[in-house]
Amino acid sequence: MRNLLGLVLILTAAMSAGWQAHDWHNAKLQLAASKATEETRQIVVEITRRSGEALEKKIAELKANEIHTERVIRTETIKPVFNNVCASDDYVRLFNELAASTERTLSGKPSDSLPGKPAEAGRADRH
Repeated sequence: MRNLLGLVLILTAAMSAGWQAHDWHNAKLQLAASKATEETRQIVVEITRRSGEALEKKIAELKANEIHTERVIRTETIKPVFNNVCASDDYVRLFNELAASTERTLSGKPSDSLPGKPAEAGRADRH
């Protein structure tokens, strides 16, 4: 009986030691998994931060390169209206002639019409 009690005691001690070793092994695996998870999280955070910075930089470049157009309204006075009689008739005539000649010059139109009469269709002296 003493042998049996000693054997049971040895088996209990061996089971307890095995159980303790199993717990240590599981704790070691959980610690390794936790460390790997934390390292992966830090890598993902760093990549995300760099990607965000690159995106912000690109958006800033695009905003800096935007073309800003402003609407400019220009008015041209073709025939001025004089409300007060401060200009003589000769001045108004000269002003109108100058405006017309300037318009012809800028548009490339001749100042005078072609001399003579236009050619008649079906003339006999055509070669």
